[in-house]
Amino acid sequence: MIVQMKKVSVITLKSHREDTLEKLRETGVVHVFTDRIELDSGDSLKEQKASVERSLAIIPEPDKDHALAAPVRPSDAVVDQALELAQEVLEAADRKAHLEDEKERLERELERLAPWGEFDPAIFRALEDKGVRVQLCEMPRDVYRETASSLPRSIIIQENKNFVRLIAFALGEDESLPENLPAVSLPEQSTSELRGILKERTSEIEGIDETLRSYQDQIPLLQAALEQLEQDLEFARVAAGMEKDRLLQWLTGFVPHDQVEAVRKAAETHGWGFVVRDPDPNEQVPTKLYNPKPIGIIRPVFDLLGTVPGYRELDISFFFLIFFTVFFAMIIGDAGYGLIALGGTIAAARSAGKKGRSVNQGIILMFVLSTATIVWGAITGNWFGYSPFNELPGLRSLVIPQISIDNEASMELIQYLCFVMGTVHLSIAHVWKFLRGLRERPRIKALEQLGWLSMVLGLYYLVLQLVIDADRYPMPDFALTMILSGLVIVIVFSAQEAGRNFFVGIAMGLAGLFTTILDGVGAFSDIVSYIRLFAVGLATLAIAQAFNDMAGGVAEGLGGVPGAVIAVLILFLGHTLNLAMGALSVVVHGVRLNMLEFSQHLGMEWTGVEYTPFKTRSQTIN
Repeated sequence: MIVQMKKVSVITLKSHREDTLEKLRETGVVHVFTDRIELDSGDSLKEQKASVERSLAIIPEPDKDHALAAPVRPSDAVVDQALELAQEVLEAADRKAHLEDEKERLERELERLAPWGEFDPAIFRALEDKGVRVQLCEMPRDVYRETASSLPRSIIIQENKNFVRLIAFALGEDESLPENLPAVSLPEQSTSELRGILKERTSEIEGIDETLRSYQDQIPLLQAALEQLEQDLEFARVAAGMEKDRLLQWLTGFVPHDQVEAVRKAAETHGWGFVVRDPDPNEQVPTKLYNPKPIGIIRPVFDLLGTVPGYRELDISFFFLIFFTVFFAMIIGDAGYGLIALGGTIAAARSAGKKGRSVNQGIILMFVLSTATIVWGAITGNWFGYSPFNELPGLRSLVIPQISIDNEASMELIQYLCFVMGTVHLSIAHVWKFLRGLRERPRIKALEQLGWLSMVLGLYYLVLQLVIDADRYPMPDFALTMILSGLVIVIVFSAQEAGRNFFVGIAMGLAGLFTTILDGVGAFSDIVSYIRLFAVGLATLAIAQAFNDMAGGVAEGLGGVPGAVIAVLILFLGHTLNLAMGALSVVVHGVRLNMLEFSQHLGMEWTGVEYTPFKTRSQTIN
């Protein structure tokens, strides 16, 4: 559920501002919107934070066997130490970048000169001092044929059917080299000197890398400094956002209704002024979600998506968990894949236990999802897409014949189940929205949702007739009545607002008739879209069977150990790929049905801002 919030204002003397904010931060319950606050005085803090972040990114990740130092408590002294360390790291990184640029230049130069072998440019300069002008040249073979006659003297170093490399030279003042000769520039140092410099630069880079690795033990220090700087920045923003009037300053924020008393007591203790009231209807309010532990396991999915419901929207966690679990099971659809996922989940849980960590919500969620997949796969007889497994005595008893993968008629029944599920899902949205609407003004507007509910239920029969089989599922006469009556109810009540004449509301509903019809068509397509559960699950099964057939063909064709080895490799790679594609399909399709179709019928926009109170990072949100 979405926790009710209260808007509070804390009033203090201007001279006590810093102390008031420190004490208020200790309560750790007041959310202050700081994202729109321009912080002119925070440039130094931002630069310091950027330096520490860059240094953390530069220091190599420690190996798994490398034991980090104990965590460091954030403080101003830690920040000072970390900034000195960050300066060393950044200077080392800058020096390394310069050396790498020079190393790359030297490597390119040696690569350019490699075809000419070993030579020293000092010899060429000495020859020139004695009147011998020497030039390295490289040119296409056809250009050489045109140029050869104009060369006083030359020695071919390398030649093939396309290219010619040569040394051209002229003796005395009577001979000269052509001006347009395609010359190769000479390096400043000899190739041996270049290699020596390259070796020095490589060694220095390796030394810097070793130095950076030595800073790995200081990672906790840098992390603590970063945490302190983030707190300092937040403190500065909150301070900058305080309103003022001569001697007084006050801070306004939002507090969960059950935490207001903590702020009130702090105000009494420290002598602050304190005002509490309900948020205005159109005011932006942070969203705090609270659900019992069995429902809260769906939280990692919302965190992954980065979605937060608006404060005045609905928390769909319960229905999301229920339907997402079913969608996951139907999309993966394979009990064998479910066993693999369950095994990985159990291994992750045991690993967390050995490290002294509690089992997180994500692991518990995966346990539920993988178990649901095993159940669905078992009742449909799908074990790695291999039908003969269904003949095993223990597994045969689990199969429901009507939806078994061995039963060709099961496809129609599963499609039917998909549409039933979609209709129930969308109906829940409209019933829920109707019940919520009864608590708002005007209450008669809530009747619009009953109109939509009637349309969804009527459209369900139309979907069965058009998508599955018109003969087996003919559309009953009452279904059309439900659709049309639902449309009329929506027209009558959708535009009713507080203070608006009832008949004016009807007229405005008629004015939006075209949009309402389009929304009705959208509701039809939303029900149809639940067939994706059948389609994606069928694709997963087909791919598994294809790899099984491929492996069987290879094993039979090659025979013996080679055939068995290659067949096992095909099965491993094929089913691994199929499982990965199934997981991706869950994100694309399973999440979509909840976040788009269901949420759209609920009127969800997901425009919320998560409740993040002004507090020290060591505090936790209750």
